[in-house]
Amino acid sequence: MSQEALDASFPSARYFQVHFEYLHETINDLKQQVNQANQQITELRQQLHAGALGDIGAANYVVDSQSVSNLRQS
Repeated sequence: MSQEALDASFPSARYFQVHFEYLHETINDLKQQVNQANQQITELRQQLHAGALGDIGAANYVVDSQSVSNLRQS
């Protein structure tokens, strides 16, 4: 096979350059999306943790209130 035939059968260097630029941009976009998702997960975990502590505090208040009302009945 001649050199011209081989050159014609393979894509040009510009094709690969465009392809890899696209991949690079796509990877960067995906990294940003993953970072945003991780930040949202962190914020949700903090909210859940704060909510769980709030629920525990509310549960303790109910238990303490019932203990006090039981003492008053005595």
